[in-house]
Amino acid sequence: MIKSLIQLAPRSPVHPPRDGWFRPRDEKPGDRTSGGTSWTKGVDAQLSVRAVYAVAATLVAVSCLVGAFSNARDISWRLGSPHNLWEPALWEATSGIVVVALLPLIRRGALLFRAGGIKPFTTGATLIALVIAFSALHIIGMGLLRELAYRLAGWTYTFPWSREILYEFRKDLFAYLALAVIFWFAERPARAAPIETGEAAPKRTASTPAKPELWLRDGRISVLIDACEIVSVSSAGNYVEYELTAQRKHLIRTTLQAEEARLAPFGIARVHRSRLINLKRIVALQWRPSGDFEVRLDTGETVPGSRRFKAAVAGIAERSKAAAAGTLGQAAE
Repeated sequence: MIKSLIQLAPRSPVHPPRDGWFRPRDEKPGDRTSGGTSWTKGVDAQLSVRAVYAVAATLVAVSCLVGAFSNARDISWRLGSPHNLWEPALWEATSGIVVVALLPLIRRGALLFRAGGIKPFTTGATLIALVIAFSALHIIGMGLLRELAYRLAGWTYTFPWSREILYEFRKDLFAYLALAVIFWFAERPARAAPIETGEAAPKRTASTPAKPELWLRDGRISVLIDACEIVSVSSAGNYVEYELTAQRKHLIRTTLQAEEARLAPFGIARVHRSRLINLKRIVALQWRPSGDFEVRLDTGETVPGSRRFKAAVAGIAERSKAAAAGTLGQAAE
């Protein structure tokens, strides 16, 4: 091994991949006109998934390039003799190739972390398992690639498995977290528009009702819908799913909290931590002894509700009691 470290070899160029594709973030109502192609000033832009992968792969390639030169310099300093560059470059290249191949595993962890508010313990255990799996696959893949490369070059090389596992795991943990942060920031949900309160909130009158139209961005397509056609809105990780009449569905990149504030003027309220429903479509309400409730919609679907959000249907219950009292009064007369 010492002899091979001091042999000269030609350098090989490293060309990091590039991708400049961008896509606009979910726009607010009114930011884009129907049929138009221009975006209003101030619309937040977001990298596409493909571009995020390209950025992450480029950073891995740059890190490997810097590591190759740093390792070559360290070897030269320790041996006090001329050195080659191809071996440090080979070590870093085999590591970088495996890391790039495992980028989907890192992205999966970033998406799980964002959606981990509902089940934090399960999410935490899954993230730990993903980190361990990433490190194990990285070490195994890197070691096998190095042994194969040396064998093809006519050299003998044995990867020091027992000595490298703990050393590589510490580096893998940092690499996983750093790349996961990139995916987390690059694919964060669209920010909700600030809700005006107090004196800053505009005064609404009965003569200026909220418009029933809404723009939804489903993938790369913007769809204009009538808010009255919304049946329910459900949480789906870092997305929300709109369920409309005629069994139409749209998957939107945003948060349920943001949509709750956006849809409140249209009579759509939260009845569960993961679900909003159109209160105008409720045809039946049933209370449970625990304080929870169930509502049946005009589509025939039964939706469970939590007692934490019973205020959303309290008005329906009061109107039902008033109607029952009125019926009894008429019967008594």
